[in-house]
Amino acid sequence: MSPSDHINAYPIRFIEPVVLKDGTLIQLRPIHPIDSNQAEAFRGKLSSKSIYDRFLGYVPKISSKLIERLTNIDYTKEMAIVAEVQHKKEKEVIAVGRIAGEQSAGADIAVIIADDWQGKGLGSILTNYMIDVAEEMKYEKVYSTVFAHNTRMLEILRHRGFSIRIEEYNIRYAELILTTTN
Repeated sequence: MSPSDHINAYPIRFIEPVVLKDGTLIQLRPIHPIDSNQAEAFRGKLSSKSIYDRFLGYVPKISSKLIERLTNIDYTKEMAIVAEVQHKKEKEVIAVGRIAGEQSAGADIAVIIADDWQGKGLGSILTNYMIDVAEEMKYEKVYSTVFAHNTRMLEILRHRGFSIRIEEYNIRYAELILTTTN
């Protein structure tokens, strides 16, 4: 293993089992290039509204280039956490949380959950986990841009302590200063 491989090694420290409020056991773990084979299946579990809300109106086309970009990440600069559930012999990706650092101090966080898994507490669990990961990655703040009608996500962010302000008439900007020490 070369020194650069070690720097970007798969971060197993972010693998964690969690239990949803209905008792379902799921696993949170960093995304891996092998997840590219589940990308289209995951996309099929999302309604147009879920995609619209996650990408603020922009609906990206699924291409092999996009899938590669989203699953082959530099773990030192960004993070994507998948939530998966075990079904007999196979695992199903049911949600993805992402941290994308745009500055040395701050990172955008976003979460998308398969429609059938919404309302089970996964949004809160994954958001909290992404914040914990951002703190460990030494970000000083995290932020998210959310449609005003996405009241579930705004409530999750408020509950976690984000300050929320009106960005545009239908857009809210949420920000949380982290307590990391560099």
